[in-house]
Amino acid sequence: MITTDTSSDPEGQEFRTWLRALSEVLDTDLESARASRDAVAFLWAAFVENGAMPPSYFAPLLGAHRQAHARRAVTALLRQVHAETGRRLDVPVRYSPPTVRQPEGAVRVGPESVQGIDPSDIHAEVAEGLQCLLADRDRLVWPLCPDHRVGLHATRAVSGAVWVCSVSDHTVRRIV
Repeated sequence: MITTDTSSDPEGQEFRTWLRALSEVLDTDLESARASRDAVAFLWAAFVENGAMPPSYFAPLLGAHRQAHARRAVTALLRQVHAETGRRLDVPVRYSPPTVRQPEGAVRVGPESVQGIDPSDIHAEVAEGLQCLLADRDRLVWPLCPDHRVGLHATRAVSGAVWVCSVSDHTVRRIV
């Protein structure tokens, strides 16, 4: 049952007040996430379905959202690793539920914590975590720039998550 008036829209005061209240408790600036259409869609859906729920109720939804996007990204990236290197590797997406010390829980890929809400941010964080893990654990530098044969850097661009060459800053391809 919806416990709040959700007849407004994502620009409404009630929604924005809820985001600010969550941001005060969680380690995420949900108000700035409003710059992303996909992040707003997730946040708005949670608000419409559940009303202005407290952080302890929202945190598991946020963790599940991050985990789902991280798993999809890892699966796609590992297919690319296999296609380009011939190696079949396993990279877990680890999830820790919310605690007093970590009120929003934690999603991790390799050494990287996944903190984004927008899928493109999550994909860039996952790519960086996977890349670091493969380098440390498997001594594999991946992916490589086809022009310069150096490792690429995961970043967020206007077009989404992309691999960028560390030599000349040119975008090589989308991450996922």
